[in-house]
Amino acid sequence: MDQSFVHEQILLDGLREGNIKIFDYLFHYYYSGLVIFSCKYVKDKDVAEDLVQDLFFHLWLNHKKLDIKQSLKSYFYSAVKNRSLDYLKRKRVGEKIENEMKYLRSDLLDEQTLFVQSELEEYIRKALDKLPQKCKKVFLMNRFEGIKPAEIAKMENISVRTVEGHIGKAIKILRTELKPYLPTFLIMIITRL
Repeated sequence: MDQSFVHEQILLDGLREGNIKIFDYLFHYYYSGLVIFSCKYVKDKDVAEDLVQDLFFHLWLNHKKLDIKQSLKSYFYSAVKNRSLDYLKRKRVGEKIENEMKYLRSDLLDEQTLFVQSELEEYIRKALDKLPQKCKKVFLMNRFEGIKPAEIAKMENISVRTVEGHIGKAIKILRTELKPYLPTFLIMIITRL
């Protein structure tokens, strides 16, 4: 049997068992390389460090459920790549919302028939408050934080289908609640990010 495979298996078994020494070893062994790797995507060392630390934090929290089918190195680098790409996606979504809001703000100022920004935000806040608590949480995680339904399902310990149901319900309620106050294109921006 290949010695590196045996070594990997010992590390993986120790990780699944919650062995702090093995976790600490893996963290220190891979940390700097993973940060450099993440920096290639996110172009920000602080963000890269946060993403790698977050990976290890979630690894520790879910150590009993680990199902790694490849080498630890491949797993870590794939996970960091995915987290980096997800971060960039969330960042782009946030920038898109910010840009749309800037456009809408200037448009709102030009068209005196529409509500001032604070009134508009209040209507959106009230509409969001009408959502059931879980539905609201899932919707905000997906649409405003850019978290994928599968990740939300895992975080909230519910099925992906339930997550999608919450998002669909939220969209339906928001469309109904906001329709009298907002132009159709704003409703589309909020509900179809």
